[in-house]
Formats: sequence, structure tokens, C-alpha cells
Amino acid sequence: MENSYESGFAFVLEGATERVFYERLLYFFARKHPNCSIEKNQDSETFETFFTVRGPFGVRIIKMNAVGTITQIHNSANWFQNNCVQAKGKKIPWTVFLCYDTDSYNADVTKFYKGDWETFRKMINTQRGVKKIVDMAVDADIEDIFLLDLHGISCFMGLDSDLTQEDIPSGRKGSAKLKQLFIEQRRLCRTQAVYHKGERAKN
Repeated sequence: MENSYESGFAFVLEGATERVFYERLLYFFARKHPNCSIEKNQDSETFETFFTVRGPFGVRIIKMNAVGTITQIHNSANWFQNNCVQAKGKKIPWTVFLCYDTDSYNADVTKFYKGDWETFRKMINTQRGVKKIVDMAVDADIEDIFLLDLHGISCFMGLDSDLTQEDIPSGRKGSAKLKQLFIEQRRLCRTQAVYHKGERAKN
């Protein structure tokens, strides 16, 4: 890790699809701010990818850890200790973003302060250089966010005209609705596209 970084941001994510989403979001914001640049790198020892962001604010490093399932949150404490705090280079202040789904718009986030989550937060807070822990609690699947972009989904499917809200299947979870949407559009012979979670969701 370079010695030029002035601060770091660590994102702890629920899964690979969320990682792809936040990566795309970084590039989106970078395009909106022409005086900033973002570069994707790979650590030569751990082969972990990370981002370097440069702008009027200086140089920042962004690292992401997709835990696979948020119940394995305790494993992220070791990742943060080994790959962020104790990584080579000068010691810098870190802001940790905990990105998780509450699965309901009226869910109480206090459960994310108990059990493994409480242990994880205590472990993070004892690390030298931790500046702040930020909860990024969302009340929906990441696919619910995707479903806001019907034009993008229509282009991905190769449709001649955009989907409308009336085309979206009913249901509670965005992932199930998006999967069913692709099935229905294939049944209507309008597309051969298939939705996959994780890295293949990038497009």
C-alpha cells in the first residue's frame, strides 16, 4: 500500500452483488466530479482489489469486503485488522461503512447492535486509527434499487421499448421480483437475457 494515502474507507458488504453495486456507484460519482479520479488496483501480496481516489481533498483508499452472508460479520473484523489497519504503509484514519439490508422498511436496526454485530463493533472500535463507524442500513434488496432503473433493465434485455411499472411482478423482495421479471419476458419471447447475482450483475 502506498504511503501517500491520507485516509481510508472500508466497506463491509453483504454479498458480491452489493460489491458490484458500490463499485459502479464509485465510478458514477467520479464521472460527476471531473476534478476527481478513481483507479482500481490490486494488492501484489493479497491480490485484493482496492480503489485509489484523488481530488482536491487529497488521496484516499477504499477497500471492500463482501462477507457472503451478513451472519458472518465477525470474519470482517479480522479482514479489517489485517488488510486495512495493519496493511503496509503509514497508519491512516479509517471510516468503516457497514452496509446491510434490514429487509423491511419499518425494521428496527437495533438487532445489528447485538450478538456477532456487537462483538464486531467492539473489535473495530478497539483498533487504532478507526475514526468512525457508519451504518448504511437499507430497507430493501439491492435488486429493489435496480428495479428503479427500468430503462437500464430494458436495454440490458435488448427490448425495443422500455418496461413499465405494470410489467414488474408483485412480491415483497426485489430479488424475487427481478428474477420473475426476466422469466416472464423470456416466456413472452422478448429476450434471452438472464439475471445473475454477483459479478455477472455488473451490466
